[in-house]
Amino acid sequence: MNVKSYFKLVSFVLPLAFLLTFIGCTKKTNNPFSDRDAEVKDNIEKLMGLSVGMTKQQVFSLSGVSNYVEGYDWGSVWFYKIRKGGSKEGPLANQDIENLYMPVVFDNTDRVMGYGRKFYDQTLTDLGTGQF
Repeated sequence: MNVKSYFKLVSFVLPLAFLLTFIGCTKKTNNPFSDRDAEVKDNIEKLMGLSVGMTKQQVFSLSGVSNYVEGYDWGSVWFYKIRKGGSKEGPLANQDIENLYMPVVFDNTDRVMGYGRKFYDQTLTDLGTGQF
């Protein structure tokens, strides 16, 4: 390869390498919170298939692991995150927790009694908050 061909090649390859490097550096990086946002979207879509009478296994198969659980002497409640946001101290420390999570209420036979914040609040009023 002669010097003239070499400089032609370098004059073509060098700008191309710079352009590719520039594109790679300016590419949007993944937001560390985007997984949480994706989880919220997935939870909402999956929870649309809930129905009264489903077993815990059916709910688990439909929606996966809940974000947190409460146990009572009359049953249990699984909470799924349905809205973005949360406190810097952790999602359970947020004062607006009732706005971020949707409860799925199970009776003592592990079947869905109902779901949603109003149903959960009414169940606590009717059956009590005696946790085990």
